[in-house]
Amino acid sequence: ATDKRTPGAAVCLENAGVYNAFRTAALNSYKLLKYSKCIEIMFIPIILIFISLNCCTAQDATCKDDDGNIPPNVVSSNIIKSTADLVWAQSARNVNDGREHSIARTLVPFTANNGDIKVLAYSDDPPNLPPRNEKSKAKGVLLIDNRDTDAAAWFVHTVPKFLAHLGGYSWPAAETAKGHMFLCLAFNEAHLNLVAKAIRYQEPFIYANSLSPELLNQHVELSNLITGTQIRVTPFLEHAKFATKAAANIQAFGKHTKSYSDMYARVLKNKFAANIRIWAPSDARSKSICKGQYQLRKIASPMQLAGSLVSREADSAKWALVEQKNTVCLTTNDYTVGEKKIPGAAVCLENAGVYNAFSLTETIVILVLSKSCTAQVATCKDDNNAAPPNVVSSSITKSEGNPTWAASAQTIDQAAVHSIFRTMASFVAEHMDIKVLAYRVLLIDNRDTDAAASFVHTVPKFLAHLGGYSWPAAETAKEHMFCLINRKFLAQAIRYQEPFIYANNLSPEFLNQHVELSNLIMGAQIRVTPFLEHAKFATKAVANIQAFGKHTKSYSDMYARVLKNKFAANIRIWAPSDARSKSICKGQYHL
Repeated sequence: ATDKRTPGAAVCLENAGVYNAFRTAALNSYKLLKYSKCIEIMFIPIILIFISLNCCTAQDATCKDDDGNIPPNVVSSNIIKSTADLVWAQSARNVNDGREHSIARTLVPFTANNGDIKVLAYSDDPPNLPPRNEKSKAKGVLLIDNRDTDAAAWFVHTVPKFLAHLGGYSWPAAETAKGHMFLCLAFNEAHLNLVAKAIRYQEPFIYANSLSPELLNQHVELSNLITGTQIRVTPFLEHAKFATKAAANIQAFGKHTKSYSDMYARVLKNKFAANIRIWAPSDARSKSICKGQYQLRKIASPMQLAGSLVSREADSAKWALVEQKNTVCLTTNDYTVGEKKIPGAAVCLENAGVYNAFSLTETIVILVLSKSCTAQVATCKDDNNAAPPNVVSSSITKSEGNPTWAASAQTIDQAAVHSIFRTMASFVAEHMDIKVLAYRVLLIDNRDTDAAASFVHTVPKFLAHLGGYSWPAAETAKEHMFCLINRKFLAQAIRYQEPFIYANNLSPEFLNQHVELSNLIMGAQIRVTPFLEHAKFATKAVANIQAFGKHTKSYSDMYARVLKNKFAANIRIWAPSDARSKSICKGQYHL
């Protein structure tokens, strides 16, 4: 219940395949009861969603997956790719494989120097630093191609002490035992302001930023995010809609501290106008909502996976299912009363395949991508198929005809080949053509490529700007989320999340072109109600994206209020919850 005062974000992807991937997991073990009884789903160590359209062999600001042999079952992960058949599949690499895992490959421009990829990384628990932000839980990386490629990627995750800028790829071993979520969205740079504003409402701590002044001048919300421009306008909620390069519909929500809104019951349930089901830590006061037009139900904890039980409290990943909408939302907020005062985010993907995949997945990593590439640009990247033995692995789904979960080819701590490392190469190492802003990480291609990527994650102490790629070993035992979107104009959605920007090299010229990027960097205050941002756009792979930013002042629950209401649908969530935050089984839409 207290999470209503916590800024938040939700990025929603509209895709039937992805929706089904999550839905089956939520319904896998126990029958969904009529009212507030719980649903048991399978244990989800790592959730990774990559959304992109095309890659080339040059390094780009985009999402990357991995291919090849499946490693044995240690620190492993699952993945869904945008293929014709969206199902969970084992990652070919362990998540601590810094050379081959899709995360490592995606974040190569961040963990190693790449002058063509500009980066921005944010985290409440960044690598090589003490915990920086007691309010916001947002973690992510933006990759922006500085060349003329129109490529950008947004990588979202849940891993603390993860992704040091220019520090090499290193998976935190302490997180291996935990569940984590990763989302990668590859999008055109035109959506940078939307992404930046959604991040801004999450009030993130930015620990790496190489965005140039020219890039910041083009994208005002990026500038506002980096400069910490105050959000002074109600309702302190940001809702961005766009499509990825793979044509996935995304909605990103940013919830500011001032919104005082619950991300689930107020933001998601109301924005979608649908029943929702959530997986998130909850307190005794936050109940399932079974009355009213739309209901909110909490997925049962513990849930079963391969003979093992896992509870919400041991899982860093949080998510919600929007019923009848084929939409999955990856979130940052718990379902508690206190979370109303905490900034938050929800990134929602509309895809039936992914939705169904969530219903039958074991370990969840989603990569929505079309083709992998070797050229470095601001976009999402995957990894190759040579799998290391039994360590920190992840799963991935790509934007192909039928997205299904597949094992990452590399473990997440493999800096040279994992998709996160490859995607973030221009953030962790210098790349003159890619401008960056980090609270998560935003990569913006400074060339004429119209490429940008927003990388959202949940890993503390991760992605040091120009510090090389290094996975925080302490996070290996945990579950984290990474999301990378190849799209511009997310600055406003980021801005509502009230992030802390720790890295920024966006140029004044770029900021002048994108006002919301400038507002994000400058910290322009949000003063207009309802302090919620809702952005809609499509990625380069034509994935429909909705990004929600929930400002602190919104005092809205990301799940019950924002997602359930915005989608006007039933939702199911995976997030820590307290005793007060119950499943909502009454009304038209449930949670």
